[in-house]
Amino acid sequence: MTDNARIARMKQKAWSMLDAKRPDEALAAFKECIELEPNNLNHQIEYGVALYKLGHLDECLSVLDTILAKEPNHILALNNKARILIDRDKPTEALALYRQILNTDPKHTRTWIKAAQLMASLQRFDKADGCIQEALAVTPDDPELWRERAIIARNAKKLEDALQYIDNALDKKSNDFSSKTERANILAALGKFNDAIDAYKLALHIKSDDHDVKVSLGFAYLAVNNPKDALDAFEAVMKEPTQKNNPKVWDGRGLAFIAIGETARGLVNRGTAAMIEKRFEDASKLFDAAIEANPKFPEAWSNKGVLLEKQNEYEAAADAYRHALDLDPGAVICMHNLGMLYVYHLDRRDEGLRWLKNTLKYDPQRWFKLPSELRSEVDAAKYIDNGDLK
Repeated sequence: MTDNARIARMKQKAWSMLDAKRPDEALAAFKECIELEPNNLNHQIEYGVALYKLGHLDECLSVLDTILAKEPNHILALNNKARILIDRDKPTEALALYRQILNTDPKHTRTWIKAAQLMASLQRFDKADGCIQEALAVTPDDPELWRERAIIARNAKKLEDALQYIDNALDKKSNDFSSKTERANILAALGKFNDAIDAYKLALHIKSDDHDVKVSLGFAYLAVNNPKDALDAFEAVMKEPTQKNNPKVWDGRGLAFIAIGETARGLVNRGTAAMIEKRFEDASKLFDAAIEANPKFPEAWSNKGVLLEKQNEYEAAADAYRHALDLDPGAVICMHNLGMLYVYHLDRRDEGLRWLKNTLKYDPQRWFKLPSELRSEVDAAKYIDNGDLK
C-alpha cells in the first residue's frame, strides 16, 4: 500500500472514530498521518480541528502555533486561532489575527465579516461597518455583506440605514431566507409590526420549520394586539421537543394567555420562562401572582413546587405539590415529583413509594422513568394502591 493510500485510509478512520466518540483512536490516526507526512500542514490543521471539537483548546493552540511557526500567514491556522481566542474572551488578540489575514489577502471577504462581527460584539459599530465597507469595495454585489451591514446598523439603532442595506441584499438575492428574516427584524424594530408580520410569513414560505422566525412572528402578533394568532405561533414551536425549554416561547405564550384573559395560566408560563433562565426570584413572584389570580389553578402550585425544589426548599415544595394534588388528584407529574421528593430528600421512603405506585395507576409507562434502584420496589403490574395518599 502506498503512503498516499495509507494516509487516505487513516484520515477516513480518524474522522469516523471522532464521529463514533472514540477520541483516543481518532487522535492516534491523525498523529499517524502527520508522522507519515510531517511537512503537510493540512494534516496538522485537521488534527487541530479534531482537538477543538473535543474541547482540548490548549493542545489545539499548540498545534496551530506549530503551523504558524512554519508558515506565519497560513490563513486557515490564523482563522482557527482567532476563533479560539474569541471563545476565551480575547477579542483584541483575535482582531490582530484577522488584520494579519487581511494584510495577506485583502480579498478574503469572509474574514472581513468575522472582524466586523467581532467589532459589533464589542459595541464598536462604526468600526464594524468600516470592515464591511472594506469588503464591499472588493465584492460590492455580495448579498451576505449587505445583510451583515444591515444587522450591524440595526444593532446600532440606525434603522433606516439598516432597511436600505437589507433591500440591497435582497436586490442581489431576492429569495434569501436570512435576508428576508433580517428585513422582518428591522421592520419590527421600526415599530412597523404589520409589515414585519408579512415579512416573517414570507421567510416562512422559504423555510417553514424555522423556530426563531415563528417566535418572532408570535411577538409581532402580540405587538398588534392579536394574541390568538400569537398563541398559535408559540404553540407550533412548543410542539417541537427541542423547544420545550425555550424561555422565549414560554414567555410569549404567557403574554398571549394573559391577553386573551387566562391570567393565571399566562403568569405560570411567564414564571416557567424565568425559572428556565434561573431568575428564581422573578419566577417566585410570577407563580405567587398566578396563585393570587386563581388560587384553584393546580399548575400554579405544581410549578411553585418545582421552583421550591430547585431552591432546596423541600418541605415547602412537598406542600405545594400536595396542594396541587388536592385541586387535581390526577396530576401525574405532581405525584411523581412528590414521590421522588419523599424518597430522596425528606427521608419518607415508604410514603414516597406509595406515591410512585399511585402514579403508575394513571401512567404505567412512568415505571421506565424511575431510577433503576426503585423499579424493583414499585411493581408495575401492581400499581393500584387504595391507601389514603392525601
